[in-house]
Amino acid sequence: MAIGFLAGSGSSVLGRRQWVSTPLQKETRAGRVAQSRVARTRCALLPMGKFDRSSTKLSASSASAAPEAKGGASTMKVGFYFGLWYFLNVIFNIINKQTLNMWSYPWTLSLVQLGVGATYCSIQWLIGTRKRPNVSWGLLKALTLPAAAHTLGHIMSCLSFSSVAISFTHIVKSAEPVFGAVCAAAFLGEAYPFYVYLTLIPIIFGVALSSATELTFTWMGFITAMISNFAFAMRNVFSKITMADYKSDSTLTSENIYGLISIMAFLMELPFAVYFDNGIPAMVAAGIPFATLFRYFMSSCLLYHLYNEVSYLALGNVSPVTFSVGNTIKRVIIIGASILFFKTKIMPLNAVGSVIAIVGTFLYSMSKNKAAEAKPKSA
Repeated sequence: MAIGFLAGSGSSVLGRRQWVSTPLQKETRAGRVAQSRVARTRCALLPMGKFDRSSTKLSASSASAAPEAKGGASTMKVGFYFGLWYFLNVIFNIINKQTLNMWSYPWTLSLVQLGVGATYCSIQWLIGTRKRPNVSWGLLKALTLPAAAHTLGHIMSCLSFSSVAISFTHIVKSAEPVFGAVCAAAFLGEAYPFYVYLTLIPIIFGVALSSATELTFTWMGFITAMISNFAFAMRNVFSKITMADYKSDSTLTSENIYGLISIMAFLMELPFAVYFDNGIPAMVAAGIPFATLFRYFMSSCLLYHLYNEVSYLALGNVSPVTFSVGNTIKRVIIIGASILFFKTKIMPLNAVGSVIAIVGTFLYSMSKNKAAEAKPKSA
């Protein structure tokens, strides 16, 4: 319904068209004035600190929408990091195994993997895309033992991958918590509640059962995987002992420490790689073009560093226990993906042992976190 009309030139004082109010428009305007007065009176009668809910409902919902949107974005970011971490890890393990099947020089391959990571971090420091660490002789001395343990753990893992199926290596590596608990007790004097140690039993039993029924079992693959577990456990022990004085340095982020360790590990492994591979091996494989072999070789090296970089991004956005659970899930995905891709034959007892070991790893992570949370309360 129209509430006004345009008057003609005869009703214009200045010869221009004007709006002329109708009786209905005047009545509406009077009603609005009355409502405004009632609202002011109602507001004046409210006690101090009280508000009319009908007038604040929209603003309250708008305010609550902001943290919800922020939380949703954070969840999406964490999910993206974990998804990318899993994807890169699976692709790395498959391509790494294919490379070793074509070109069996694990010492040289593991060396170049460290070298690619060292180069990647060095370039970022030089061009300023990553904050440079404050490097001193004292820091390099403190990193020597952790870097040596990392070198040993990395090359032993690569040797195991070259000897047995990927799935079996990862099953054996799920026993790393056993070595971590023993080394922490022996060298750091750290003791956990009894229920934490109980979770190590299914890990040991599962790995033993899986090893006894593994079709691709070799002592070389088993022993090197076990040495890798010991080396990485000692890396954590050495880091706690030697790096205590550098915790307050804001430039020594996890990513920067990993970059420095990669550089030092590369230099440490170099003479051993040259010795065990009789110099620098030619990139030649029977029936495989050089371009194909080189593509697999460099992809393996680059993926090795990228999945480690992404793992630190994931770790920086979640709690340690969430990361431990995610790491357990990652191992399950790698084992399953490698079995499907390489069509690895597994025995029923082998599968049962794998499940028991992985479940034990999960229970260890959860119980260790529970013990850490209970410790401040009892102190």
